[in-house]
Amino acid sequence: MARELRAFADEGRYVEADLADAPLTIASVYVPKGGLPAHLQIPGRMREAPDGGAAYVRKLRFARGLTRHLERSRRAAASRGREFLVMGDFNVGHTELDVAAWRRSKGAVGFLPEERGWLDGLVTARGLHDVVRRLHPGVSGPYTWWSWLGGSYAADTGWRIDYHFATPRLARTARRAWVDREVDGVRISDHAPVTVDYDVAQLR
Repeated sequence: MARELRAFADEGRYVEADLADAPLTIASVYVPKGGLPAHLQIPGRMREAPDGGAAYVRKLRFARGLTRHLERSRRAAASRGREFLVMGDFNVGHTELDVAAWRRSKGAVGFLPEERGWLDGLVTARGLHDVVRRLHPGVSGPYTWWSWLGGSYAADTGWRIDYHFATPRLARTARRAWVDREVDGVRISDHAPVTVDYDVAQLR
């Protein structure tokens, strides 16, 4: 595991397992939320106390280490004839289609150029594919996170920051993807789970 990931081992941010009944390795990750870089931190306009950009630097350090680790895991899975899938909360809206109010969010945590650029490098034609975007091309959302403030949930002005990133062959087996906003009509979190129906029988 990369040094950057070892630094957060006690936080339980990453877990990986091989499925016993399919040639598939699955990982789950929770990327740190991060913060603003130092030059964008203006006291009095922030909910949190200014930290000099420490949380921002920490998030990017984790992201770089995660990229290296995912590449090693993807290659290791391929060497054993297995596909690879990583899913979870990446705390980044990748494109303008992934953030409802993207114009006013350009300077917000989770939609900063460096964060979005990191996902540009992670999601590539030969590496990992954004499965939900593949099934929902050219449309806003489907969003997976909404602020508790205001009426963003009711208006569905959210962010898509929870993803399924899969190797190309596995991505092609995805039949449908959806976001479960509520359980029995009740909102239970600021996030909602992302479900993808994969035809894993095609992998055997």
